[in-house]
Amino acid sequence: MTRDGSPQGASAVQGEYLIRIYTTVREGSRVVGSRLAERLGVSASAVTQALQRMERQGLAVIDQSVGVQLTPEGRKIAESIIRRHYLIERLLVDSLGYDWADADDEAEHMEHTLSSKLEDHLYESLGHPTTCPHGNPFPGSADEQRLLGARKMTDTSVGETIVVWRITEEGEDDNELLHFVHDHGMTPNNEMVVEEVDLKGGHLKLNVAGDPVTIPTRWAQHIRVSGPVS
Repeated sequence: MTRDGSPQGASAVQGEYLIRIYTTVREGSRVVGSRLAERLGVSASAVTQALQRMERQGLAVIDQSVGVQLTPEGRKIAESIIRRHYLIERLLVDSLGYDWADADDEAEHMEHTLSSKLEDHLYESLGHPTTCPHGNPFPGSADEQRLLGARKMTDTSVGETIVVWRITEEGEDDNELLHFVHDHGMTPNNEMVVEEVDLKGGHLKLNVAGDPVTIPTRWAQHIRVSGPVS
């Protein structure tokens, strides 16, 4: 670790690249520069330069056939940052009562300043959490594969009773989506009934605790669900 708590070998900016590459691959998707630029809000040329720098540092490999991949060292650093990010989110939401929808943005400002000693203390004091408040699993947690395998909300059928399991990391990049989910009672572990799936029309209609909710498919595709919790 560096003096400020950041993982050795990665700057704060590189950390954001590492997180997004790692979580995109973890979702089973291909990492391409144009999508990274969109998610990070930077130019395509900035992404190209950053990826080339990371490749020289041994953190990533640029492969035109499979997309950007992290090296073992890159994955190690990404997992460390993600773990600290999730712990900060848990601290903010569970212990400090911070807004669920804004915790992700706030954690991004703090994740690179958390020391390993404080990280371990938070993990213990928070009761060994296995997911972030938005339902995404800690790397290597017992629930990781189950949660990663959950269906997209857009893959559900009319009449199904579903339970939200998580909002993907890409979905968390959209603060408007997070506020919509929170305001309509669609956070993880909440149950709802699918009343209409209109993919061509670009929306789903749900019954959430008796209230009708219409959600655009561009947001619903980032929500992972299963059947009712047994």
